[in-house]
Amino acid sequence: MRRRLMGWITLVVAVTGGALALIDRTAPDVQSYGGRGDALRASYALEAPYAFRDAQGHLRGESVDTLRAVLERLGLPEPVWVHVEFPRLVHELRSGRIDVIAAGLFITPERAAQVAFTRPTTSVRPGLLVTAGNPLELHALGDLRRTSGARLAVLDGSVEWTQAREAGIPEAQLLRVRDPASALAAMRSGQAVAFALSSPSLRWILRESPVGMALATPFEVPQRAGQPDVGYPAYAFRHGDPMRERIDQALSGYLGSAAHLQTIAGYGFSADDVATAYGMVPAAPGTGASR
Repeated sequence: MRRRLMGWITLVVAVTGGALALIDRTAPDVQSYGGRGDALRASYALEAPYAFRDAQGHLRGESVDTLRAVLERLGLPEPVWVHVEFPRLVHELRSGRIDVIAAGLFITPERAAQVAFTRPTTSVRPGLLVTAGNPLELHALGDLRRTSGARLAVLDGSVEWTQAREAGIPEAQLLRVRDPASALAAMRSGQAVAFALSSPSLRWILRESPVGMALATPFEVPQRAGQPDVGYPAYAFRHGDPMRERIDQALSGYLGSAAHLQTIAGYGFSADDVATAYGMVPAAPGTGASR
């Protein structure tokens, strides 16, 4: 009986071990980069000039092309590109369904507590899109407060939403949208009188669809700690992912190079924009090192 019991135990252990080995080989591993060798699952939100589809359907943009160049320098393949709406980018990364956010996501202390940023790829100033002629004379975010019922369109969860709240605009005057196309539709329908977004994105919008809209000029850039609240877009990884360090080191040798500047010039970014980001370091969790 004892020999038979030991035999059963041995069989159970062997079968269980084999099953666990099979599970280990087939279960998704958030560090396996989508099951395609070293191919990263890179998420993007549709916001030109950081990430967008051109007339031929090809994915392009400052964030997209810079990541491609850096991965090539590392000998890594084209990412598996995954479209994610802007408000869900961080959630999808933290859940393990994607490996890196490549969407021009700005570094903020709040986000740095949830994800691990690389060094920024450039610097970005905010802007305000208004109706041509700027009939409401909007030259700062706070100007919206003096026009009762006037609503400002902002991307849900964006830095611009935070800036608008810090400028004293009540939530009732903010129209949260999922992408720039929704904001433009809101302005055309009269649901919003302005759209707050980064200047490069707004300049791109005007280049593609300029009818009836213009940049607010001059525009008072929001302040934080007495300094202009300039945005710093970067790539975001899960905390503890060693790929973040590899990408960050590759960026240090690529950003500001002739090849890099030539690539991003077509998206409206200059050498000065990149130079402003020099010296910035990835923000540590829970700190304001990014600002």
